[in-house]
Amino acid sequence: MTDTVWTGVVTITDTRYAMLAQLAGQWLVEERPEPILIGENSGYEDKAVYVVVNREGLACYCGRTAPTRMLTRGAAATRLHQHVSHTRSKEEEWAEYWVIPLSSATPDHVVSDLERTVAARLGIPLVHRARIPRRRA
Repeated sequence: MTDTVWTGVVTITDTRYAMLAQLAGQWLVEERPEPILIGENSGYEDKAVYVVVNREGLACYCGRTAPTRMLTRGAAATRLHQHVSHTRSKEEEWAEYWVIPLSSATPDHVVSDLERTVAARLGIPLVHRARIPRRRA
């Protein structure tokens, strides 16, 4: 038996996704209001926030991409592959993901802020994260 990852409490729907995507404001490239199976390509995006749902359709993980090199497929799909190939419980429990694709010009602090906001709206804890210094105005 493997350790269980966060099981989630909120179901992702088209309407809920649209609300979350709009939080990206000017940085949103396009809405993608369809879940994508884990292992399938998300399209192409350099920067994104993504929400993973478990087999019950509950949001159980929120992450962001921060590629440091050119990718041959979407950054979200690449990052999710890294997650499931290194953690058996994620491979067993994660079913689909939703992507909020962001402009490649999106500042890193905006991507981080959006990740935190989306996670908070969905009641998903951000655990095991390095503290990111806040940008001072």
